[in-house]
Amino acid sequence: SSGDGALSLPAHYLGSLHDEISMALVYAACDVFVAPSLEDNLPNTVLESLSCGTPVVTFDIGGFPDMVTHRKNGYLAQSFETSDLAMGIEWVVEDENRWNRLAEAGRSRVVDDFTLERSASRYSELYEEILGKTH
Repeated sequence: SSGDGALSLPAHYLGSLHDEISMALVYAACDVFVAPSLEDNLPNTVLESLSCGTPVVTFDIGGFPDMVTHRKNGYLAQSFETSDLAMGIEWVVEDENRWNRLAEAGRSRVVDDFTLERSASRYSELYEEILGKTH
């Protein structure tokens, strides 16, 4: 590390993408998705990245821990610690076998917990529970 906070990783500006196919191709082509938000709930970009098999590095804040499990499908850096965020990026990309495990776990997480069918099922269970308590 150079000590100046800069990472010597290639980056490419792609402009605005407006269709799902282009976005999925970009997510899948990336080695890591970095979400450096200082506050967020449950951003679609993280779910989209995971569903395309791209590990996520983000801060351990807001809704991120609901999607990213530290060192299982990405890296949760200590809140607001940019050096830990940088370390997480390096940790994700430095080992190909690890990256493959993270990518597979990310895709599985979305399929198991965040599909429309799973969400609808959870809502249905919640409604049934609420209705059961009101009778």
